[in-house]
Amino acid sequence: MKRFLYQIFCGFAFFILIPVVFTLLIQGNGRNSIEDIPLFSSTEEAGDSLDEDFLRGILANEISMDTEPEAMKAQAVIARTNCLRAIENGETLPEGLTKGEMIRMWGQENFSEYYSLLENSIEATKGVFMVYNGTYIQADFHKSSAGYTRDAGEVYGTDEFPYLKSADSRMDLTSEDFLKVIFYTPQELIEKGGELFNEDTRAAAAEKTAADILSQMVVTKRDQAGYVMEITIDGQAHSGEEVRLQFGWNSSNFFLKEIDGEVRVTMKGLGHGLGLSLYGANQLAKDGFSYKDILKYFYDGIEFVTQYD
Repeated sequence: MKRFLYQIFCGFAFFILIPVVFTLLIQGNGRNSIEDIPLFSSTEEAGDSLDEDFLRGILANEISMDTEPEAMKAQAVIARTNCLRAIENGETLPEGLTKGEMIRMWGQENFSEYYSLLENSIEATKGVFMVYNGTYIQADFHKSSAGYTRDAGEVYGTDEFPYLKSADSRMDLTSEDFLKVIFYTPQELIEKGGELFNEDTRAAAAEKTAADILSQMVVTKRDQAGYVMEITIDGQAHSGEEVRLQFGWNSSNFFLKEIDGEVRVTMKGLGHGLGLSLYGANQLAKDGFSYKDILKYFYDGIEFVTQYD
């Protein structure tokens, strides 16, 4: 009788523990979770081909889940193209998210739905990538332009990226990221700028006025999209990108002005401004553009190739 009861108890315990063990395997201990195993290695060197599964983590890292389907497909093609270009050049792949990072970002309740969106976008564009004259393009993209995207010829001073032409992206004007304004006291601006300013200026930061600072920060060149190409600070030339990264500004399309004794910095757009605008692409998708039309809009003269044809 005791043996019989023992067997019943063991069987009952087994069925109780199954879901517990399964949950632990899925969730892990917070350090070695199955979802935290990368879908790909962002430091992986070039291989001979691209596993489409890699794109899920990359796409999740690059785009919002409320993006229009055709714009999401466009981004899937961008991710695939950039991966293939990296593989060909022996470079590391674009950075992506693990499943665990996706769950923490989206919440467990949204994971299945959002993950399906990634899968659908990748499957709908399976194998499709972009080339220019038979070569993988560098498919640059950014969050929102300043109204026009930038011409790489102006930015880099080379014709290496002829497909990165300036495009009308005035649909970005309705983006919440289109315009940002920050005010600094002269001392705050100098301290934030650090070694952009010379030693004498940094030492006298507390005595400087906004007019003093603006006389020492002079924009000397802008590109056709309005982004600062060159600015001299204390007589030394710097690129607009160098300055915006030092200050943490949204873009290098910035304007400086004295307002009530402070320096007002007005920025347009979010990101470097090259290639596809994510916000602009989403607006085009809302207007009925297909993913290929969106990509052709932002990348001039490209062609599409399907890897698995």
